[in-house]
Amino acid sequence: GCRTLFWCSLLLFLIMTIWSVMAVELINPYIQELDRQGAWTDCPRCRRAFASTFMASLTLFQTVVAGDSWGLLALPVIEAYPAVGIIFAGSLMTLVFGVLNLIVAVIVDTFAENRSKDMASLANEMGVEEHSEKRLLERIFAKIDSNSDGALSYDEIVLGAKKVRDFSHWLRVLDIDRDDLGELFRIVDEDGSGEIDPQEFVNTMYRLKHGESKTATKIVKHMVARLDDKYSASAKDMTERMRALESAMTANFAAQERALLRLTEMSSSVCGPGLLQQRFYESEDVFRAKLSEQAERIQSVLESALTKASEVALEAALSAASGSLRTVMHTGRKLSDGRSIMSAETQVLADPGEREGPLTP
Repeated sequence: GCRTLFWCSLLLFLIMTIWSVMAVELINPYIQELDRQGAWTDCPRCRRAFASTFMASLTLFQTVVAGDSWGLLALPVIEAYPAVGIIFAGSLMTLVFGVLNLIVAVIVDTFAENRSKDMASLANEMGVEEHSEKRLLERIFAKIDSNSDGALSYDEIVLGAKKVRDFSHWLRVLDIDRDDLGELFRIVDEDGSGEIDPQEFVNTMYRLKHGESKTATKIVKHMVARLDDKYSASAKDMTERMRALESAMTANFAAQERALLRLTEMSSSVCGPGLLQQRFYESEDVFRAKLSEQAERIQSVLESALTKASEVALEAALSAASGSLRTVMHTGRKLSDGRSIMSAETQVLADPGEREGPLTP
């Protein structure tokens, strides 16, 4: 800070010296001419105001920087010789609006930097602010809790957003509209109980307001983690169904094969030896091929859904970087809706007979 002020002061002295030299060369002859005309009878110092560089520096500091005697010296000279106004205007612009403003900016920036490093004061201020805002959130919670049971349901959150003015103002500050209340409810309900207790409401709503982009990142992480669990559960469920179906098929075909052997012995004279057994094995191969094709299609749909979820999660992360909480929540709804991509395909494994029809040899 002090080092910067020293160089700024040195720059002020250098620029003022340059203007003083110009004033001695260009303004002093006009000052002497006006003195011979008797213009400085009321100002004994005016006739020597620009007689030397030192005197010119004092005059510019008095006239331009301090703003003293501007009308006594500068205006009469400018009125008599308008071209001289360029010297006074130039010195005014560079010294007052340039160097002096730079010095003020350095001083303000130095104090701001020192204040930002004063962690104790910042902690005290943040503590007072946090206490005040959490008290306000407690009052908002009491207003939203219409049945006074100490917990908020989703319906109470929606109703509070409409009727409780302080809560609606808080949501507006967070850039959350009514379409985002469902996602907000799931975020605030940290234990997943379906209800929000006072501590969850106060702490989470305060973090959402003061967390800035970090909060948005946490929201995205929450969404992606929740969806990852859902997609993993869907993949595990489909895998188990595929295994169960394959086991049932194997047992069914084994039983049918044993029955077929007995039937073949009895009907060989009618259908020809081995013809019925050959038809059975051909039907088994067709069914297994269809099952394999179906499994590949479901796997492809699952991978496509996961890819789509990753793309939307990336979009949500980019929204978080921009600090737009509403955009993040809107993208989160797209992530939540993405699980419907596999819903129809999952039903394929529920009862394969409905899609393929009964298999008979």
